[in-house]
Amino acid sequence: MSKLALKQLIVCGTFLAASSAMAGVIATFDNLSAPPALDSASGLQWTNGADGLLYQGVTWDSRFSVVGDEYRVGGTGGPLFGIPHSGHYFVSNQDGSTGMTVNTDKVLTGAWFGRNQYYGFGEGGADQVTIVALNGATELGSVVFDLPESHPGLPEPLSFVDTSIFASLGKITGYRIDRRELGQQSGNWVADDFTFADAAQVPAPGGTALMLGGLAALMVARRRRA
Repeated sequence: MSKLALKQLIVCGTFLAASSAMAGVIATFDNLSAPPALDSASGLQWTNGADGLLYQGVTWDSRFSVVGDEYRVGGTGGPLFGIPHSGHYFVSNQDGSTGMTVNTDKVLTGAWFGRNQYYGFGEGGADQVTIVALNGATELGSVVFDLPESHPGLPEPLSFVDTSIFASLGKITGYRIDRRELGQQSGNWVADDFTFADAAQVPAPGGTALMLGGLAALMVARRRRA
């Protein structure tokens, strides 16, 4: 392959990657109309003014809580409840709830999840989440993610959960987030930066590689004809 063809292939690949990234809408929870104080938490339904639970084109379960990055368990001097991936806010499942729902026809391509502080007591927290793609009551597919543990007794930095496989499923109407509870106290997790995209804008897993492969074949064919 000539240097010119290689450069063209790289440019095309960069463009495809950029297009995929631009298609996303990221719910960071940092641009809410009425966020709670940084040292407190509030139900998501109370942070959007007249918009209610609708945020970033997505309707969130009323059990989602928005939490500030200065919120501490037990008040001043206590350990931080959780760590955001970006900005100053993240969300958690209120009262350790499982079966949290997110209603949208967009494709969830990824999010950041982690353990909160409670898991360090050995009597609470969640060590695994399962994100299920839904069409009404029908389960289309799921992604299971084990929440890493590296700082016992403290909240964990969030890890990326890749859910791009959902792009290969049929029509999606929403998602359900289940969790595996560690003990009897509370099955909390924390999460941030949910990225959604319109289904038509998201290539199915491996789709970008196939397109790049096709471009490479086209470049080779052109070179042979030259």
